[in-house]
Amino acid sequence: MHQFKRLVDNDKMSKDHDSIFDQLKMAVIDEAAKQHHWDQKAPDSLRVIQLNALEDRSVPDKNQWDLAIKFMETFLSEKLEKSEEQMRELLGPSLREQWMYWKSQSDVQTSRRATAAELSKVLQVNKKPRPQLTVDELTAARKNLQTRGVDVDNEFIRETWFHVFRLHFLKSAIECAQMCKKSFYHYQQGYSDTALECHDVVLFWRIQRMLHITGNSLRQQVMNTEGRRLEKEIKQVLEDYCQDKEKKERLFTGRRVQLAEELKRVRQIQDKQEELVEALNKEK
Repeated sequence: MHQFKRLVDNDKMSKDHDSIFDQLKMAVIDEAAKQHHWDQKAPDSLRVIQLNALEDRSVPDKNQWDLAIKFMETFLSEKLEKSEEQMRELLGPSLREQWMYWKSQSDVQTSRRATAAELSKVLQVNKKPRPQLTVDELTAARKNLQTRGVDVDNEFIRETWFHVFRLHFLKSAIECAQMCKKSFYHYQQGYSDTALECHDVVLFWRIQRMLHITGNSLRQQVMNTEGRRLEKEIKQVLEDYCQDKEKKERLFTGRRVQLAEELKRVRQIQDKQEELVEALNKEK
């Protein structure tokens, strides 16, 4: 319905626009929107189509493989950019920024920066870190911070680790996607002669294919079914308005409408006069 309203608004900008129908158009659109509901079977049918699309785990060719990697890189890069912005807000201005722009860190930001630096050591030691710190890692990080004069609780360390780990995870995923660009042959061979695995690329291909099929299904649903139903509903609303005198008087306003009503009354008076003249002539 937003599309219909946009068309009406665009029509108002045209030179040949007739404003007499503006209120009627908007009223019909609003009434049709209230009455229109999607086919109840459509969501179930769409869900089956989506599940069938996700079941396919075999990327058919190199072109599809490259598209999946591009989709994966775009998605991860957007997430990484947002995560880096959040981390900058948490850590506050760097030493360089403090000198150049006369900025300073709050006490919380200073503690956060020290905690993030300490937790980065966990990433250096553990090649495959976990989303959650172990008890030993948490205790070690807290004691190391205390020796440096930074007193924070476990929850503060966990919150900082969440952002540190997320940045590490996103950067690693992007690197993996870049390494997988030339690995379609190995994927076809089942990674028999390489340690590289690109299961995430397959996952993003499945998601991308599901989105593509979903878009096509929705487009067909709108064009073949919902569009026809909506057209019938709009026609029905117009027929109902034609029978409703009060709505017509409320929706059709303006000087031209008043002139048309006056002309209609004048014509009725003229008809009555002609009938009267005919009747008098017959009596003579």
